[in-house]
Amino acid sequence: MNHKNLFAKSALAAAVALVSSNALSAGFQLNEFSSIGLGRAYSGEGAMGDTAASASRNPATMALMDRPMFSIGAVFIDPDVNIQGQSGAGNSLNADNIAPTQWVPNIHYVQPLNDQWWIGASATSNYGLATEFNDGYAGGPFGGKTDLMTMNLNLSTAYRINQNFSVGVGFDAVYARAKIERNIGELGGFLPAAGLPAAPADTQIAHLKGDEWGYGWNAGVLYEVDENNRFGLSYRSEVKIDFDGDYSSDIPVAYNPIGGQFGLPSGTGGNTVSGALTLNLPEMWEISGYHKVAPQWAVHYSMAYTSWSQFQELKATGSNGQELFYKDESFHDAYRIALGTSYFYDENWTFRTGIAFDDSPVPSDKRSISIPDQDRLWLSAGTSYAFNKDASVDVGISYMHGQKVTVKEGTDPIATAQNGQATPYTFTSSGKAWLYGASFNYKF
Repeated sequence: MNHKNLFAKSALAAAVALVSSNALSAGFQLNEFSSIGLGRAYSGEGAMGDTAASASRNPATMALMDRPMFSIGAVFIDPDVNIQGQSGAGNSLNADNIAPTQWVPNIHYVQPLNDQWWIGASATSNYGLATEFNDGYAGGPFGGKTDLMTMNLNLSTAYRINQNFSVGVGFDAVYARAKIERNIGELGGFLPAAGLPAAPADTQIAHLKGDEWGYGWNAGVLYEVDENNRFGLSYRSEVKIDFDGDYSSDIPVAYNPIGGQFGLPSGTGGNTVSGALTLNLPEMWEISGYHKVAPQWAVHYSMAYTSWSQFQELKATGSNGQELFYKDESFHDAYRIALGTSYFYDENWTFRTGIAFDDSPVPSDKRSISIPDQDRLWLSAGTSYAFNKDASVDVGISYMHGQKVTVKEGTDPIATAQNGQATPYTFTSSGKAWLYGASFNYKF
């Protein structure tokens, strides 16, 4: 793997994705914007309007709220993502629990202005990634430490056209902070074959960090057939984030003429250089429905379509305009479908459940162990308890099961020599996760 490819992998992992090996929607999206939604696998979110959190999914749902509403909560993500494999040199490529646990907080507020106008605000996270491998991991150039934290600040407004139609629009400001580290792994032991001193497995060959703001917008429509049946259509725009980051490597500059043959990036001798990367977070469409089919029962459903085909390449440039890398990603558009039901037991208790399927946008030949994306199945359940007409709490739990996938990266020098042709490192990845959420809601 040459300098350009390693920088591409580093920038992708850092700029693209807070939990995609533990990002809990396909690609590197996060769905965890509310605990009440978690309990129904986020089915019907664009048509619910039962808490202030709905406004961050479809701003038109604010028209369902007759009083100021406030919601605050968090979702705790407990992933179990493991990597297995063996290099041509016989070194283990196994790594367990590469995705650390994470808290994803959220806060929402909706204020009616009159019978026709509403305003709202929220703070959530829509994208993220975190993976961690030991510093001495044999496959260090592909799996080190990757961490991206994003925050989406949203301001929105809604307008009721008539008793059936309402519309809404919002503005998004997305802050992203990224950091990535990669180490030399077993490749450090092969350097003497080229007349270079051996390097310890934990030698840092890449360090990248940066932070930036990006901006976008969202809009929605709500159609109320009657008080028991409604449909929602929402749209979230593409967000462009122009990362300006710092890159460094502990590899001596003298290694550069030969180091590339061993899959090493160009060394900077520990010095820091600047680089720029533009990342386009894709647009998303979602259609939702809600139907109260009996006095105590309702069903709700959603289908979301994310235009991941907008994410076709990664291109980074240096401070002098030179191309640091170009990498073909070739993501394809993907969808998410969810179905759920709610049971209104009495004035205090509501119970809900849901199931969902996330389609992965990552082609099989583009996977990496820092982002071992896979199709996912959700099974969810939750409940709400209303203390009175003003205050309530929500809790939700979801189990997420991912497919077992094969990941091929870089070039394994021993396997290549044995096979007489370029042979990549081969890994298998398996993952599952438990999500737990709780929130508090208050109507003023």
